[in-house]
Amino acid sequence: MKALIALEELVKEGEARIKLIKKQLSEHESGENKLSKMVLASTESAQEEVSENLEKHREKLAEFKKQDLQELEKSEKIKEAIKRKNYYDFQKTRLKRDITRSNDEKIEAMLIIDELPQEIDLEDKELFDVAARSLKLNLSLHENLHEKLSEIKKEFDDLIKDLKDDDIKDMQMLNYQIPIIILQFSTLIENIKENRKEEELPEFRGLPKFEDWWITELWQSHQAYLGLYKWKEIISHICISTDQKKAWEVISSNWISIKKTISNKGMLAFKYNYAFDTVMRTHCGLEEELATTSLDTMKKLMAKLTQKEDFTKNSLNHAIITPYVLFKRKQLDYKDIKGKK
Repeated sequence: MKALIALEELVKEGEARIKLIKKQLSEHESGENKLSKMVLASTESAQEEVSENLEKHREKLAEFKKQDLQELEKSEKIKEAIKRKNYYDFQKTRLKRDITRSNDEKIEAMLIIDELPQEIDLEDKELFDVAARSLKLNLSLHENLHEKLSEIKKEFDDLIKDLKDDDIKDMQMLNYQIPIIILQFSTLIENIKENRKEEELPEFRGLPKFEDWWITELWQSHQAYLGLYKWKEIISHICISTDQKKAWEVISSNWISIKKTISNKGMLAFKYNYAFDTVMRTHCGLEEELATTSLDTMKKLMAKLTQKEDFTKNSLNHAIITPYVLFKRKQLDYKDIKGKK
């Protein structure tokens, strides 16, 4: 059953996290790797929360293993109709109204509800934990996706392996998020290509380039926000189905969040940012605009689109050539193309 398998995975994950947290605290106490006061407090708090969740998952797993699963599956529909109809009807209604969860999580949670033995009741939060784990397991069943994720992660890890810990220690969580979002984006693009071919639509010709100043000046310049918005809109129009558009909304939001987090680190994260861009370009075809002419054209376009608004004052003096673009040009040995004056 999905619930049993997912609970086993949650227990394994919890045990691994506890082991890692204990190692961090042990190294802190020994002086091998001192943590800041804020990180220490956060780590201790995480240990308490993870331990509590781990104990809950162990108890639930123990309850599951005591049951005769085959017998329960045979009688599940009858027992559900007689003893649990009201409970599950109410829970499904509540889950559908949860605006903090994705549709995939809600659907998976409701499928798991239908599989639960009579004697097992899961609270909403526990149910969503199991559902999230089940979704991840389903993804891993697709061998080609699993292999591609491993390939992407290896490429990214190889690019950042020589970076100093001081440069990326505050971004280590991104080491796990970046390969996943690249996999999601590349999968979306492949899906778009297949759909266009099936529906005999014009061939997919690639993605529009993004500009680093949009990220650098995000929330500070309305022109940066507008440029990023227009770029997202163009890609949304490339999508064929509603599901693809929804997927792009999630992917773009995560991509922007990651890029902004990296950008906020300034020069310390230039090499890390370059590694992210490199793997994204390899697997998704997403590139950054480096030509001064094109950057300047977009700057003028954004100015034109906002000239009727009264919030454009002093907004035209921003730099279109950011320090990271200069760094990337050097890494790529890029020969700049300048327009005529």
